[in-house]
Amino acid sequence: MQDNITKLIVSIIIGLVIYLVVYFPLNLVFAPQPQTMMDMMRNMGSNNLQAQTINVVSIAISLMAVLFVYSKLNRPVVKPKPKQRDELSILKRALSEDEKKVISEIEKAEKITQDSLRFRLSWSKAKLSAILTRLDRMRIIQRERVGKTYNLFLEKKKR
Repeated sequence: MQDNITKLIVSIIIGLVIYLVVYFPLNLVFAPQPQTMMDMMRNMGSNNLQAQTINVVSIAISLMAVLFVYSKLNRPVVKPKPKQRDELSILKRALSEDEKKVISEIEKAEKITQDSLRFRLSWSKAKLSAILTRLDRMRIIQRERVGKTYNLFLEKKKR
């Protein structure tokens, strides 16, 4: 449940149900049943201390239940951050701008050939090869030989 109003309405409905569940059994057990018409008339008045006590106890219990349910429903949801993103962001801080560009392109594509990466970045073969070799030695990326080129992807533990 995302909406606060929905959470509040659900909590109030649960509170009303709990009030009824508490009030009627307490009323049956502790309030004496009227025997005569005079007893009935007396119970209808607002000065009946037993009825007021039962009502206050029922309201107090239901309010506690509403607060408990609402606090449980309104608890903020904490989403765990992916561990891979944390490791990669820490590693990116120590890298040069060119290395960051290479990693971000590989991240976008997940798996890319060295030739297509070279065309995307408009760099020379020598420059790209040197950067990729350095990243491979640092175990940030993996290079898989396919024919005359390489398939590039992030190291498995960082994906």
